[in-house]
Amino acid sequence: MRLAPLAERFDVSITPVREALAVLERQGLVVGRPHRGFYVADLSPEDIEDVYALHAFMAGRLTEHAVGQLSDHELDELEKIDEEIRQATLAGDKDGAGDLNHELHRRIMQASGSMLLLRFLRETTPFVGRKTGSDVPGWAEVRIEGHRAIIDALRGGDGRLARALMEEHVLRSGRHAADFARAKRSS
Repeated sequence: MRLAPLAERFDVSITPVREALAVLERQGLVVGRPHRGFYVADLSPEDIEDVYALHAFMAGRLTEHAVGQLSDHELDELEKIDEEIRQATLAGDKDGAGDLNHELHRRIMQASGSMLLLRFLRETTPFVGRKTGSDVPGWAEVRIEGHRAIIDALRGGDGRLARALMEEHVLRSGRHAADFARAKRSS
């Protein structure tokens, strides 16, 4: 990726393109090569597993902190979103389901009130996003099955269980993503 063609494509000056690529480079998503431009970073399946493990740990901690912070109305809203995720997934709307999934997780994480941990979680979020060209095999099942028990644990005030369920939920997604990456590399 070269600066000038990207700037022209997005009808902006080179400065915001350079700044955006610098952010992506700090996040590990692109690699800059002097006088040769930027390249998309090659993440190994092991890198994917590592970032999901880190994301799962932080999401679990944040979920534990969210216990007792969500009102009954907010928990009811999470249940509605979960049902919308299920319906979108069953209808084959992976983008809609992915957006709803992100919103459900965002609401739980925000309820934690832990701004520092949220900041660190945001650093891993680009690596665990659901906006891919195709749905990773297994993600649909994780979206359908993963949230109900977490919401029940939040509603029941069981922080340890909510944390463990969220961690396993994220780790399952990570295992599917890493397996998908392995399959793509071997094909």
